[in-house]
Amino acid sequence: MSLLLTAPQCFFLVILIFAVVGFQRGWKRELVSLGFSLGAILFLYLGGGGGLAQFIFVRLPVIAQIAVNNSGSTPHATTTVVSSGQVLITTIVAFVVIIGAGYLIGNKAFPKPTQPAERLLGILPAVISGYFIMLYVTNVLTKASAITLGVSTPSQGTIGNYMLIIFIVAVVVVVAALIATNAKKSSGGGGKK
Repeated sequence: MSLLLTAPQCFFLVILIFAVVGFQRGWKRELVSLGFSLGAILFLYLGGGGGLAQFIFVRLPVIAQIAVNNSGSTPHATTTVVSSGQVLITTIVAFVVIIGAGYLIGNKAFPKPTQPAERLLGILPAVISGYFIMLYVTNVLTKASAITLGVSTPSQGTIGNYMLIIFIVAVVVVVAALIATNAKKSSGGGGKK
């Protein structure tokens, strides 16, 4: 028996997971994670993975050789071009490390949310982050023919079509947060004088 996910099911499952995590972490922590996620995507989209792979696999061995030899002669690099596999691995590792750092920094910088509105508003940046992460991951997976998954990841066009759903989720979350804040004020403020 095998469970196969279609592209929309995969997309909504990822967005649901991000929404639950955003609800648990709150909006302050999720804003930090969103900043790191978008920064990682921008850095890697603009060729940061290739530049990082070039530094790690070409420049770093030369620097290590200079440091070990401690001589005035300039060593020659054994290779000047990185392979597509090295770039892919470097890109994936850098992506995971940057997003993980954002998650950890968000946890250290802000306390756990205590108000329901803080938790509800955490869904919004988490869903946006999940949307862009899914967009980037599908872009990387379509370019990398060496990686195959057991799920059908959404295409770029499919994800673009779901932007309206993300907007609707955002409106519902904001309305729910406003209702939760208003309910908290009316129940908490009426009894004390």
